[in-house]
Amino acid sequence: MKNKITFLVKFLILTIILFIIWIPFGKIYLLLLAWVSNYVLWFMGFDAELVTNGTPYFLYRGINVGMENAHLSNYNIIPLLALIFATSGVVFERRIKVAMIGICILFCMHVIDFVSHFPMYFHGSEIAGVLVIFMSVGKLAVPFVLWFILVHKEILESMQ
Repeated sequence: MKNKITFLVKFLILTIILFIIWIPFGKIYLLLLAWVSNYVLWFMGFDAELVTNGTPYFLYRGINVGMENAHLSNYNIIPLLALIFATSGVVFERRIKVAMIGICILFCMHVIDFVSHFPMYFHGSEIAGVLVIFMSVGKLAVPFVLWFILVHKEILESMQ
């Protein structure tokens, strides 16, 4: 029981610290997300113009598709990192490797989430609509599922 409480306290402290750090770095992440999304949109056939004055947004068919406060909405990286670094029994090198894998997976999910709004809104794509709903619901669960998948050995060992 003490191990579980220690884990929970570590997780909460790390979450607070990482969120404070995320506030300025989240804007950089948002620019990277916008830049990659712009290329994915181009590949999908959407000739959207990326505008990076201030908060990035896209112009498509005269409509402003904004990303306001998206650096805060993509915060599910924070609980993933806090879970990874709060888990006991994970060696440092493995923590870094697992964190990088998790961040890359979440980044890809954030790009998919953002670009799927274009075919949903502009072409009425039902598949894109399902993706948007799945991503909205999954944002909360994905960090915990990824954490378990990536460090399941250490989690299960600590439970014994």
